[in-house]
Amino acid sequence: KKIRCCKFLILTNSLLLLSLVLPSGIVFSHGERWKQMRRFTLMTLRNFGMGKRSIEDRIQEEAQHLMQALSHTQAQPVDPTFIFACAPCNMIFSILFNERLDYQDKELQQLIMLLNENISIASSFWTQLYNLWPSFIHYLPGRHQKFFKNIQNIKNFILEKVAQHQETLKPEQPRDYTDCFLDRMEEEKHNPYSEFNLENLVAVGFNLFSAGTETVTNTLRLALLILLKHPEVEGKIHEEIDRVVGRDRVPCMNDRAQMPYTDAVVHEVQRYINLIPSNLPHAVTQDTKFRQKYGLHTSAIVKHKLFYVYLKNVHLKWTQNYRK
Repeated sequence: KKIRCCKFLILTNSLLLLSLVLPSGIVFSHGERWKQMRRFTLMTLRNFGMGKRSIEDRIQEEAQHLMQALSHTQAQPVDPTFIFACAPCNMIFSILFNERLDYQDKELQQLIMLLNENISIASSFWTQLYNLWPSFIHYLPGRHQKFFKNIQNIKNFILEKVAQHQETLKPEQPRDYTDCFLDRMEEEKHNPYSEFNLENLVAVGFNLFSAGTETVTNTLRLALLILLKHPEVEGKIHEEIDRVVGRDRVPCMNDRAQMPYTDAVVHEVQRYINLIPSNLPHAVTQDTKFRQKYGLHTSAIVKHKLFYVYLKNVHLKWTQNYRK
């Protein structure tokens, strides 16, 4: 609480990522570009319903498609990773391109495959080698070359969708995030310093797909595993859902206040799985005094040890009773 979030911006310590995504988009950009991309994206997402009823309707619809896909497994053993990835990926499709793809669609399957494969490569030994000797490893064969190829394929896919939007664009009648970005590009086409260009549009799309799909997919998958290991918790959730929501309608955000146990379990799952234990590296944007003892100078790299906050008992007295 003693350090305001706005005093930090996100960086990356992965040279593999640095060579591909910096300095475009939101996640790994900085300075004025980061400010403009972040401000525009938040404003546009809110205009298209983020945090409002309209986006909730889309989520409810996609949840029904997800449940239908799960029902097709007919209670047989199955790896749900791909099915879980389809739902958040489709939500991002809807926001970026005003489009929803069927779970059997080849484009959707290919995109999810590329995203999953790159997550695996980014966590591999090859990435560690690349970060140690980038100028040398870059020219050697290995999985990192596949990483580069996958990134380019994802960018090409986004560029194709953008090109389709450019052909059907109606000024001042945006259908989605891409239309809004293209309108802004047209407004600033005579500004040589404008940050609104195809490079940043593609990078933002890549940021949303890569960050949004993987995090939600893993959270759903690990939550399912945890509930399988704790059937007593699952039973209480079912009881609360049946009492508050019933069997004749889909849940909505208004139900949350009446479902404290389910709400607590969702938060406990997110704490327990510790999805990104060290968070992304950030840089200090101005000289900052931490606890009146430690001086953090501008541009200093800061990494947050989220696993310490999530898993140390001294911070978690309230979790001891959440199952009661």
